[in-house]
Amino acid sequence: MKILKYIFLLLLLCGVAGFVFIATQPGEYTITKSKEISASKDVVFNFVNDFNTWHLWNSTIDSTASKELFSEDLKTYTISNQNQSVIYETLNSYNSDSISQKLTEDKLTHNVVWKFTTTAKGTLLSYEMKGKMNLKQKIFSVLQGGAQNYLGNDVQQNLNKIEAYLTNQLNKYNIKIYGLVSKEGTLFIKQIDSISTKNFSAVAKNRIPKLTKFASENGINYTDVPFVLLDNWNATNQKSKFSICLPVKEEIITSEGSDVLGGELFEYKAVKITLTGDHSHLKKAWDEGFKYIERNKLTLDTSGSYIESYKVFTSNENEPSKWITDIYIPIKADLTPKKKPITNVSVEPVIETQPTE
Repeated sequence: MKILKYIFLLLLLCGVAGFVFIATQPGEYTITKSKEISASKDVVFNFVNDFNTWHLWNSTIDSTASKELFSEDLKTYTISNQNQSVIYETLNSYNSDSISQKLTEDKLTHNVVWKFTTTAKGTLLSYEMKGKMNLKQKIFSVLQGGAQNYLGNDVQQNLNKIEAYLTNQLNKYNIKIYGLVSKEGTLFIKQIDSISTKNFSAVAKNRIPKLTKFASENGINYTDVPFVLLDNWNATNQKSKFSICLPVKEEIITSEGSDVLGGELFEYKAVKITLTGDHSHLKKAWDEGFKYIERNKLTLDTSGSYIESYKVFTSNENEPSKWITDIYIPIKADLTPKKKPITNVSVEPVIETQPTE
């Protein structure tokens, strides 16, 4: 019995000594991980910088139990799992070179920096996180050979998921130009916003659920897919007004002070472009449309309606490579060449561009 008692006391002393050793270890840590990705720096930057994509790769998220919340300015992202929350806040983003963020979990704050460097293969994505560990994290860190292993394993797993996703999904896209078509008119409800022309697609897709929710709560049946309407094209990427729209059968009159308004789009001539793939390729699709207009000596209607129509989107398709977006660029009909326009949008495309595999 005495031997067992001594063994027990020895184990207890070892446990206490181990606890004291771990508790007195420095809590500060720095983790650095990186992954080279076969995608352009702009594509990787835009993907990481968009909190709406984080559910695709972030190991913190449990698809069956997590709840995601986004701030109005899309700078703060909260992941709630039962009684615990992880909060990410974007502090600054520098062109397409880096993103600085703050991560808050268990009342501890961690500083995160993403860096994007162009390489011969594509982009080197680097992740650095600094902060302090609580006692629980210190214990697991010691058992797993340090913070670089304990916390770094999840980070590396996330980087691997980003690389796999960008390779398998974002690089699968197709752009078709259908030429000159007649864009039919419609009644619609809208919410007006403003953003630079360069970024309006990314912002717009985050506003769509709010408008569809408003329609559902007020018994408004929309007749077609949501679209974004730009009243003019600002080539300098300065702030432009745009509207998130839902087509409706009948004119809708909202109460005074409501941020949802009614509107009407009249039929007009436009060059139609269709992107099948992730929205990161929308700029390419717009550019192809403008090139087509220039080659065919068509005249832009700078005061006309520029449209992105989300035919297949996140609401009914989880794979971005299968998203379908129609773009309409307005043309001055009286100045177009004397040739028969393509009015049937189901015909074979005039031009089709394919990405490099």
